[in-house]
Amino acid sequence: MILKNKYPICEFDTSKNPIIHPTNFCHKSLPEKCVITFFRKELDQFVVENNLPVIGYLNSEVFDIPVYEYVYGADRLCITMAFCGGPGAAVTLEELHAMGCKKFIICGGAGALTKDTKVGEIIIPISAIRDEGTSYHYLEPSREIECHKETVEIVVSCLKQMGIPFTTGKTWTSDAIYRETLDMIELRRNEGCITVEMEAAAFFAVSQYYNIPLAQLLYAGDDVSGEVWDSRNWNMQKNIRYNLISSAIEVVKRL
Repeated sequence: MILKNKYPICEFDTSKNPIIHPTNFCHKSLPEKCVITFFRKELDQFVVENNLPVIGYLNSEVFDIPVYEYVYGADRLCITMAFCGGPGAAVTLEELHAMGCKKFIICGGAGALTKDTKVGEIIIPISAIRDEGTSYHYLEPSREIECHKETVEIVVSCLKQMGIPFTTGKTWTSDAIYRETLDMIELRRNEGCITVEMEAAAFFAVSQYYNIPLAQLLYAGDDVSGEVWDSRNWNMQKNIRYNLISSAIEVVKRL
């Protein structure tokens, strides 16, 4: 049933029968546990150092993303990257889920909306403002969306046990990196957001739609809290990024 609205972005179809389903062309059998990262160079380093084999691909017209197998003890998990933005995040999760992945930890970067959020600080987003378009195709319109609570609780417990400091909070998911204006940043900050990124709300929406255990680890990168953008060399924090991949692997093992 179509729930009509004046604005197309707010129209929602309650039907769960799409014309195209990822199982139409995703036929690989992958491990149940999966780490998704946005850190290509650090993942490449991890793959070489651990001699990880490729066990599948996420295909697109532009490029294909390899899926790697990581074996620990008698168990195994997979590690891969995601396509960027809300649509890319949803496609990534849909296709991995269709190929057998059932539990996810995602690690990536985010812009800091507050001055006291230090570069490299680990953020566990517990909710996201839905300022993107993809989530509205999975769930009825709402201002915010929550991350999978049980998985967040496990992540919090794991990081405490590992002695890794972190902050929990709300993130702002946007579709337009070049439309983060001073007034909009202030509005989102007043709503309680501490970071801005482009995928969380979409990940959370697909997770809710299929009831997929999922959580995200973000590291605070560039600073957009002031009147002038401060990159803080966010893309040069190689050790932080590498360690975040390792931490995500340790967390997903416990799901």
